[in-house]
Amino acid sequence: KGARVLVVCSEITAVTFRGPSDTHLDSLVGQALFGDGAAAIIVGADPLPKIERPLFELVSAAQTIFPDSDGAIDGHLREVGLTFHLLKDVPGLISKNIEKSLNEAFKPLDITDWNSL
Repeated sequence: KGARVLVVCSEITAVTFRGPSDTHLDSLVGQALFGDGAAAIIVGADPLPKIERPLFELVSAAQTIFPDSDGAIDGHLREVGLTFHLLKDVPGLISKNIEKSLNEAFKPLDITDWNSL
């Protein structure tokens, strides 16, 4: 009750960066998808109205593992560094499962159609 927590997240994949290769185009795609990034946020409970003005409220969280996605995106540590391998069906896996994933994420909020967002 009344807690404040600084949450910091960073992902540094610069070690995977290398020039494009005709034999490993999926490494270039992996670099584009999983590029460096960082973010920070203060998460708190019971805001003090005279001092704080919360901008957002976390009302739900969810995660989904797509069926038949094992091995769809792999990273391997090799002599040249970290390399990515993506199955050709990654876009298909996402397109087949994204609507179900969003519906599951919005279900606790009683959101049943996209116009209610």
